[in-house]
Amino acid sequence: MKNNIEKSIDKTLQLLKKKKVKDGDVIITGSNVLSLKSENKELSEFAKSNTHALGVRIIKDNKVGISFTEDLSDWAIETTIDNAINNSKFSKTNEYVRIESQEEIHVDETTQSEDVDTEHLIEKTFYLEEEVKRRDERAKTPPYNGVQESESHFYLANTHGARCSYKAKNYGCYTSALLNEGDKNSMHFNKRLSKNFNQLDFDELITEVVDTSKNLLTANQIKSGEYLVKFSPDLLSSFFSAFSSLISGKAVMDNVSPWRDKLNEEVMDQRLTMIDSPDYKEALTKYPFDMEGHRRTEISLVEGGILKTFLHNSETSNKLKMKNNNCAFRGPKSPLGVSSSNIILSASSAENIDNLDYVEILTAQGLHSGINRTSGEISLGVSGRIIKNGEIVGYFKDSTFSGNFFKMLKEVHSISDKIEASTDKSFFTPEIIFNELTFAGAI
Repeated sequence: MKNNIEKSIDKTLQLLKKKKVKDGDVIITGSNVLSLKSENKELSEFAKSNTHALGVRIIKDNKVGISFTEDLSDWAIETTIDNAINNSKFSKTNEYVRIESQEEIHVDETTQSEDVDTEHLIEKTFYLEEEVKRRDERAKTPPYNGVQESESHFYLANTHGARCSYKAKNYGCYTSALLNEGDKNSMHFNKRLSKNFNQLDFDELITEVVDTSKNLLTANQIKSGEYLVKFSPDLLSSFFSAFSSLISGKAVMDNVSPWRDKLNEEVMDQRLTMIDSPDYKEALTKYPFDMEGHRRTEISLVEGGILKTFLHNSETSNKLKMKNNNCAFRGPKSPLGVSSSNIILSASSAENIDNLDYVEILTAQGLHSGINRTSGEISLGVSGRIIKNGEIVGYFKDSTFSGNFFKMLKEVHSISDKIEASTDKSFFTPEIIFNELTFAGAI
């Protein structure tokens, strides 16, 4: 039996046909979220949300029109289609964009996640708060503390016969340790995500958060100078996300990608390879199809340091005369763009880094204002720890790191064989030690 969303898809396609729209598609995205937060042994938030949005795109006379609605009634859908048709009349001519897919792809990953009783979720929410305070008497009520259950879905269909759907479910927990002692204070936050609730390690999370905050409480600025640097996988992932225009065919088409003229040239250390993997086994989210309805496959973006291709959709590939590698992305409200799925870095050789002295940056502030996406320059306030011969010998905070991302990628000092993942499990990388970068801290 079809659910309400599938019925809305059917209704949209029927109306597109009725209105003689030959090239049109519809996407519906949505989520069901249960969010729990605790404060002083009481639930400060018990929120259930059920959101969805329907977006229609039509192409007529080489002009694109889009419109969206959060109301899935027949009247709202028809109005949305009429608005998209009308909007197309005022858009620029675009001879490159296509609606062509006829694929049918359906993936339901919710079957891999077991249902969890709400009382158990509440119990674990309280446990996070109380255990943080129990581990250190200087800890105040965690300002960020909670558990979340989330189910998301993506549906796409077009007038050429494509019909795609993806559903996933995951659980998350997060907490923070806010410590005060005299005029000193520190706070560290982290989270964990998993498809299965029983795979969330609450105690490991609490230990990491409390211990890091405890060490940062007594930390000072690092001595100014140049250091070998390792970034936490979350921070390195944030850099690649901030500089996503490097591998974006859309950015190349718009002449704003710093790598637009670097195809088949060295852009990374020769030991490094970077792929986009939509169905990577260890990833939390899979991407069976792009938002034009084409099946996604693994893409080698950089091989042995050499840039091999960019992420493309129908528009960018046609305009740039390159192969469409099916990385189209758009939301119900947004125009067509491109997006990566899961980014995997790997190395052709590895070394033992336990004999090195380096700085590991754990967190950074000012990611939006401290990054120049055109020049590659980075200047951020950072906290982290100092490593000597594989051992942690100290922590630092309130220091400023500066460097150039493009230069960093080419000037790698060492790479280990240990693979790390970002918290959201969308970015995987070996431990990479970058060549000396500049820190401003204590004199």
